[in-house]
Parts: sequence; structure tokens; C-alpha cells
Amino acid sequence: MQSQALWITIAALFLTGCSEIATIAPSSASGASDKLLMESAGDDLVEFNGIAKMKSELSEDTLKWLEWYQTLPESSRDALSFVPSEFVTSGAVALETESGQAPPYLASLTDAELLETEELARYYFTEASAGFDGVEDIYPADDHYFLYQNTGIEAEYDPGNIIIFMVLTGKDQTEGNPARSISIARYSKSDNWKVINSGH
Repeated sequence: MQSQALWITIAALFLTGCSEIATIAPSSASGASDKLLMESAGDDLVEFNGIAKMKSELSEDTLKWLEWYQTLPESSRDALSFVPSEFVTSGAVALETESGQAPPYLASLTDAELLETEELARYYFTEASAGFDGVEDIYPADDHYFLYQNTGIEAEYDPGNIIIFMVLTGKDQTEGNPARSISIARYSKSDNWKVINSGH
């Protein structure tokens, strides 16, 4: 009788342990609802498009975006081509879109990041470098701009960590020159933005 009670206790402990492991099973089924799995290991693991990350590895902006994404209906999720930069594989963009479509450089940055990088570009042409006579016009280059694929410089940075602005300086306007480009990048979200390239 005691041995039977012991076996029941061991079986109960074993089953309890198995049930906890079962909640961490990876999502292998297809469908947009499986793109994001946020319930596992005490809500510390996040999976998006087959890439798993700990929440501690992700920026607050990405976590907020993932929470918003989770509220969307399946049809809306399928229509999105944006991939948070922390889920972009190094050197390549993991998009489920038609081949030939430009990576979403502009959409990969928050409004605050765009403002911060624009201020850096303005500073570069007004205070950090002499002879440009200020900034007359500035706007981000579109995602198809050829410098994003500039081997050895811009191509080293993934969307979310690079932005190129087109800048018409006072000097260029006076001399009838076109707008020049300025590339601003960082290696990761924890790094500071810096100017990596500039010119016509």
C-alpha cells in the first residue's frame, strides 16, 4: 500500500514537470497567429517570424510594437512587411514579401530616432563642418536609394540602424548644386548614432 502511494506521488510529480515543459513548446504550425509567441517561460521569451529572443534583449519600442502587432487581426498581420530591427537577420532582411522590394529603412525607425538623426545631420552641416552655410532643406532618402547598398559602408548596417538624408545646404543652393547625402548609422540600438558617409 505504501509503495503504491509512493508510485502515485512520483507519477504526479513527473506529470507536473511535463506540463510545465509543454507550455514552452515552439510554434511549428503555419499561420500568422503563430508568428508571435509571447507566452512561455514566465513571459520572458518572444518569438517573431521564427526567431526567438528574450524580452531583456529587446528595446522598449520593439516590445510596444509587438504588443500592438498581437492585437491585429490575422489579415492585417499578413499585410505588414515591417520587421523590427532586432528580428532582422544580420546582413539580410527577413521579410515575407515579394523579391526585389526594398528593405524598410525609413519605417524601421521610430519618430524619435528620425528626429534625433535629422538633428545630427543638421549639426554636421551647420556646426561640425565649415563652409556649408547651413541647411536649406532636409528629408530622408527613400528605401530604394542606391547608397543603402553601398558595399563596404552603408551595406554593413541593417534597417533600424541606418538612415540616409538628402540635404540641400546654403552653399549648394547658391552654387546651383543638387542636394547631397549624409548617412547616419549605429551598429545596434545601444550604440550612438554617427555620420559614416557624406557627399554628392
